[in-house]
Amino acid sequence: MKKKIILLLSLIVILVVIYYQEKFSLIFSNPKGFIDLFLNISRIASFSLYALALNMGIFLLAAIVEIMSIGWTKSSLKRILSNRSKSTYGDLWCWALSIFNLYDLFVLLFSFGLFYATTSLVMHSVYEVHLVNKIGSPIVVFMLVFAISDFKHYIWHYFMHKRPFWELHKYHHSATEFNLITTTRGHFLEKGFLTIIDVFVFLLLGVPPEYFIFLAFGREFYAFILHADLNWSLGWFGKYILISPKAHKIHHSNDENHFGKNLGTFFNWWDHLFGTYMDTDEEIKIGVKNTTYNKNGFWMDMVHGTKDFISATLKVRNTN
Repeated sequence: MKKKIILLLSLIVILVVIYYQEKFSLIFSNPKGFIDLFLNISRIASFSLYALALNMGIFLLAAIVEIMSIGWTKSSLKRILSNRSKSTYGDLWCWALSIFNLYDLFVLLFSFGLFYATTSLVMHSVYEVHLVNKIGSPIVVFMLVFAISDFKHYIWHYFMHKRPFWELHKYHHSATEFNLITTTRGHFLEKGFLTIIDVFVFLLLGVPPEYFIFLAFGREFYAFILHADLNWSLGWFGKYILISPKAHKIHHSNDENHFGKNLGTFFNWWDHLFGTYMDTDEEIKIGVKNTTYNKNGFWMDMVHGTKDFISATLKVRNTN
């Protein structure tokens, strides 16, 4: 198995080097151009204090909502500030890398640039529809972007619960407590696969969902609420329109009977449509049974997740 993993990694490196051959020449001919390219690919160049402040403001707003609901003693903010568990430390690493725009840097490094090369090839080989440019009504555009981006996330989430991708997504589910910022918890390679799906949405719509600031940060606020330690069902609205915090807690359950349920991230229409919706009043314990995560620190978790994903990929390939 180790030989197969080494062979696969070597093949990835060779393919990426061939793809980047022209770009690598920038190192010798134009160092500044290479640095600019690297900063853009890793999204470090897009970091801004304004976005950081906005992220912090949304987090604090969600924290206030949680504290008003369940009190300071049970709140995420208290767990983050004191008596941090190993699970919480993982959340903090992911959140810090996200708000400082460093997550994509490690997606780039852990994949040897494979995801950037793939998205670049897709961009140059797939027909661009750009529906947004063909629709005059801003309201219709907003609704279309909201619905399609939410459906996109459902599809991505569905596949993340299938092997071999589960070996990556399992890190998100290995959280043993909800901390608001658990929403940012994810393996680097998992984020890389999401960027490939994002590029298809861009080609279809013409603008990335992040173009709509209200939409992007509104979804982020709701993602914080979903990962708060709340048990809100939201009544009829939470059953037929939105994924409720209660429904998302079921999604994070370590009970195998709840696995792969409530995959929606905003609307639960898709769960009803594809038969993945579930409601129960059973007591929920979140996490993943017999996981290797949360034992050796964040960076070793990233390494172990990568190895487990490659091993699972090779096993799936051998069984086909």
